[in-house]
Amino acid sequence: MIKVSVNGQMQSIDLNITLKQLLVNLNYTTNSFAVAINTTFVPLDKYNTTIINDGDTIDILAPVQGG
Repeated sequence: MIKVSVNGQMQSIDLNITLKQLLVNLNYTTNSFAVAINTTFVPLDKYNTTIINDGDTIDILAPVQGG
């Protein structure tokens, strides 16, 4: 197990998990959000190959409507 921060909350997750697997585990089933790892945006086509590392800070950002 490794420890990461997801939206400011510390979580323990499995070693060698991909970003896609993490999102599924967290019940993010749509693609209507953006993800940054350690303040770097991750393109949608990289979710399956991006491995989460111990100590990573993951921000899942939903679009905001307004005007």
